[in-house]
Amino acid sequence: MEKYTLYKTEIEGRYREIEIYPKSSSVNEYLIHWDGFEVGTIQKRDEKWFTNSVDLLPVVNEIGEFIDAHGVST
Repeated sequence: MEKYTLYKTEIEGRYREIEIYPKSSSVNEYLIHWDGFEVGTIQKRDEKWFTNSVDLLPVVNEIGEFIDAHGVST
């Protein structure tokens, strides 16, 4: 699985390094880590980004826009 480092930015009042791992088992689904810890997954359905992770809810669209802009894929 290839790793993509998104950026370092302030999330929830702390600087975080965000990494995106495309999941090979599902199209348009990505495992998100920050600061070396798994936070959850995001998935694109019908041109909209979704997550079940409470930690990712505030930033799911920002991360999704990055994926759309940079063509992150498996």
